[in-house]
Amino acid sequence: MLTTAALCGLLAACAISTPGSQAPAKGQQDCVSAAARRFQQPPDSFVVESSGVTTAAEIYEVRLRNTSTGRLSKCTVDQNGTVTGVIELR
Repeated sequence: MLTTAALCGLLAACAISTPGSQAPAKGQQDCVSAAARRFQQPPDSFVVESSGVTTAAEIYEVRLRNTSTGRLSKCTVDQNGTVTGVIELR
């Protein structure tokens, strides 16, 4: 039987995100730059809403919001910051 302290420690460990579960900062920046080029908007009009690893190994999905238009887009990027695609979400 687990003690209260052991159970709290186990639950706390579950709440911590797994290392590598978010796109690296460089990948997020590269997605912002790619979205700015794709949609012909200034890079500072895009903010990262979320990012996470996809089912493909070491491929990340970054969701962006254009603060000028409110539109959402999705960018895929690898661990080295190579953007593989940017699409608008509807």
